[in-house]
Amino acid sequence: MKQRLLIFLVFCLVSFASALPEKALAGFDLFDTTSNQLIFPKGDSAFTPFFEKLDSLVFKNKGKIRILHIGGSHIQADVISGKIRERFAKNYPATPADRGFVFPYSAARTNTPSSYSSAYRGKWDMSKNVLREITKPLGLLGIAVSTEDPRAEFTIALNRYNPDPIWYYDQVRLFGYSDSNDVKPVLHLDSTIILGEFDSTSSSYVFNLPRLADTLQISMLWNDTLLQDSLAKAIEDSIRQDSINALIPKDSLSKDSLKLAVNDSLLTQPALDSMFQDSLVIADTVLRPRFPKFTVSGILLENKLSGIAYTSVGINGARVPNYFKEPCPNFEKELAFFKPDLVILAVGINDANVEHFNEKQFMANYDTLITRLRNISPNVPIIFTTNNDSYRKKRRRYVEHPNGELARQAFFQMAEKYNGAVWDMFSLMGGLGSMKEWEKAGLAKKDKVHFTHAGYVFLGDMFYRAFLKAYYMHLAKKPAEEPENKEISPVDKKASDSPTAQTEKEK
Repeated sequence: MKQRLLIFLVFCLVSFASALPEKALAGFDLFDTTSNQLIFPKGDSAFTPFFEKLDSLVFKNKGKIRILHIGGSHIQADVISGKIRERFAKNYPATPADRGFVFPYSAARTNTPSSYSSAYRGKWDMSKNVLREITKPLGLLGIAVSTEDPRAEFTIALNRYNPDPIWYYDQVRLFGYSDSNDVKPVLHLDSTIILGEFDSTSSSYVFNLPRLADTLQISMLWNDTLLQDSLAKAIEDSIRQDSINALIPKDSLSKDSLKLAVNDSLLTQPALDSMFQDSLVIADTVLRPRFPKFTVSGILLENKLSGIAYTSVGINGARVPNYFKEPCPNFEKELAFFKPDLVILAVGINDANVEHFNEKQFMANYDTLITRLRNISPNVPIIFTTNNDSYRKKRRRYVEHPNGELARQAFFQMAEKYNGAVWDMFSLMGGLGSMKEWEKAGLAKKDKVHFTHAGYVFLGDMFYRAFLKAYYMHLAKKPAEEPENKEISPVDKKASDSPTAQTEKEK
């Protein structure tokens, strides 16, 4: 164990060396390093089971730890959380575990987390928890996509941006459903198609792979494969014709030459992956038959390796109530398959972006969210992340936003209530008005709410260092190792009692 502890400490020291270049901070008193720590208002006893589980993983390479990080646009970007995930994966002597939940964000026409890439084909429609009208039952991730397109598919590449591959999986749980059980997802691995086993209790499909993989390709298989193939061909033919028509002067186009009984506006539709109903060679879209539809709300990628699985959940513009039961009825059902050992809560910047901040309502909303989390993991320890400093645009001017300090106080009260910890990002930044200085240093964007990539990476590193400090304190409190009791054989005992051995001992 001593040898593994030494290796672990070396890894940690190396991780501390990769900070933001000093010249980027020159001239600015940007942050208070003494604030970069996890603060435990009522002590860290609630974290002891988690730290002990981490001990087993670090020193014995046994077990799997699951961490859940929830937020808004900061977390959808997945640079802060991505850097923390990367640190956990690389900076201790164990094999990285599951990648956790992922999603084909590109099919939803929104930004994919920076730690992996996604691509899609066909037409998909989207719903997410920040919209006024939510058209699909959402789960843990707060977003879902649906398709009726016979060509629909998506690909997620886990290691696209990793010089050294980190993430692999051999089991997939795809949360989704067909309205009429007439279409199902299939997984492509090499030249093989793998069918999933449907779990009706969780509305999910489970795929077991014969080997580890780092790229996920999913397509839809209709029960009526002949109809699917014929419609897919019709769409492709229509897209090809549209591409040709785009090169012909508009005046030369005629409805007869295209053999389409549609209005003129259709002739100006873009040729690139056309809208599904516009791609079909049909006279009246109102009479179009209903085609098989499939909805995806989340994908959990797992493997059998020991390590740390780190899932980040974030939707641009999300507030705490956006994760309540009404917008996300399947939140707990999907969370039950991840069941976190540690939760990091970083929702609040959008809740506080109001003229008058209601501190009591903010904490009451958090009570509801924490109840949902602890319905699945009853004693899960929680790290609260305070809001970053930000500015509000008022009469074409950016003005300081004092709600950041009010929200900070609320986070400390909640940490005391739930025996949690606080990572005080607000104070680390420099407090009220500090966002302007971060912008000058190239670490924050002009909207004075979001950070640049360098700023997010820096904050991710700071959180990881604060976490390590807390873990060091846990290690420091552990009792010294008991010497191992070894039984001495009669032969060895006789040798140790000999005159020669006694003389050597005296020397």
